[in-house]
Amino acid sequence: MVATASNKGTLIRVWDTTRRAQLVELRRGSDPATLYCINFSGDSEFLCCSSDKGTVHIFALKDTHLNRRSTFSNMGFLGNYVESQWALANFTVPPECACICAFGSRSSVIAICLDGTFHKYVFNADGNCNREAFDVYLDICDDDEF
Repeated sequence: MVATASNKGTLIRVWDTTRRAQLVELRRGSDPATLYCINFSGDSEFLCCSSDKGTVHIFALKDTHLNRRSTFSNMGFLGNYVESQWALANFTVPPECACICAFGSRSSVIAICLDGTFHKYVFNADGNCNREAFDVYLDICDDDEF
């Protein structure tokens, strides 16, 4: 599998490289964004992404029914936007600060940001996402303190 993002950063498409076919289209948001990172879980059941909006989104790939959908999605005449699959879960990191994200053990996602912050969140199939760890590893100080 390979994941690609739209130019606006609003859509993520996951492709089956063997069959050369699109598997799923996921919506990160409606606001244009710069995506910093897209990553698959080790078992390819989930995908996470981070952007300049200060959010990390987690999507289900194996059980896509876990992803959120608009309440209007059953009304087919409203178009692709309301029929989109939205993130199963998400959490915030410092906005406009580049950040990489990856899956850890036991349904966790780790984000490390350019400002030196470390974020670890645990998510479940219900879409709950709780912070398990936070730390700052880069302490910026005045030159006078050296």
